[in-house]
Amino acid sequence: MIPNVNQKTKEQLLEEFAQHRDHNTLEGEQYTAAIIVKSAADIGSSANEIKQSVDEFRKSIEKIGESSDQLSKKLIWLNIVLTVATIIGALATAVLVFK
Repeated sequence: MIPNVNQKTKEQLLEEFAQHRDHNTLEGEQYTAAIIVKSAADIGSSANEIKQSVDEFRKSIEKIGESSDQLSKKLIWLNIVLTVATIIGALATAVLVFK
């Protein structure tokens, strides 16, 4: 059995495994299994971190979308006000010209 296998990183296990002359032994298989288990655990935690990042990104995109919707509503009202002001200006110019 590998001593203190739970306290070692996979890099330490790989280093110890590489120092052995014969890998086709019970101890070699134990090193291989320990490295695979630790690698799978690293992959699982990395996948969880990626999921959390994607969730945070999704929330940011939703906030940006809401902000964009609010801005669009304000721009519509601004366009309406500018259209009314343009019509009033055109009417005032027409009244001055035809007076």
